Amino acid sequence: MPVIVRVVKGNVACGTAVSVENAYAAKIRTGQVRGNGGGAPVTVSGWTCQGFPTPELLRTGNASECHAGSAEILAVLPTPSGASTSAATAPAA
Repeated sequence: MPVIVRVVKGNVACGTAVSVENAYAAKIRTGQVRGNGGGAPVTVSGWTCQGFPTPELLRTGNASECHAGSAEILAVLPTPSGASTSAATAPAA
């Protein structure tokens, strides 16, 4: 399922945000992330990424968060009403 990649803090180029989220999703798919369902923190291209627990995912739609320094990006499940035009789309884990 595709996700919406949102920059929530700092200045991050769209391509960088999508690349980090894609790399994180690939690590989850290939079993390179520890934890139940791959939720443990992992380093991806200098970013630290971690998935949210299922109850939080269901409540907020936030699937994962990655941060580097003061920058932060979120992978968010799209709402049925549509996605924001200012967000980039990347495949989910």
